[in-house]
Amino acid sequence: MDDPEDGLAEVRRQREAMGARVRLPVWHRVLFAVAWTGVLLGPLSARDHARLGLPAFPYWFLTTAVLLVVLADFRRRSGLHLVVRSRAYPGLRRMVVPTAAVVVGSVVVVWGLTVLHLPYAALGCAVSAGGLTARQAWKVNQAVRRDVLAGR
Repeated sequence: MDDPEDGLAEVRRQREAMGARVRLPVWHRVLFAVAWTGVLLGPLSARDHARLGLPAFPYWFLTTAVLLVVLADFRRRSGLHLVVRSRAYPGLRRMVVPTAAVVVGSVVVVWGLTVLHLPYAALGCAVSAGGLTARQAWKVNQAVRRDVLAGR
């Protein structure tokens, strides 16, 4: 019969191995920030592309496609693809309100500035919001990692 301590050591080793895989590399965070910034600037680039010196191009569709790929990869890198409901991780429950605030707040601010015909303010806010949203995604990833390591 196996020793219970050996079984617990194996469980701990497997948790640490899975926790080591739950990470977002720097390039992923940068790509997330760029894609989210592009999505936020979609209405602005569609309406004011000539004023900003951009050629007419469907930037919003391209950045939305990139964002969808990045989000799918985020689910895989965060281990969220392993559970049916991502709320299974207790750390995610604490991250819902801050994540929603960052995402919804960035949309309201940038698109509001676009509606008010303030393209340069919208551009600056979109870049900041892209960085804040990428940081929030990283914090969500870290919360999942802590839950995995703790066995929750």
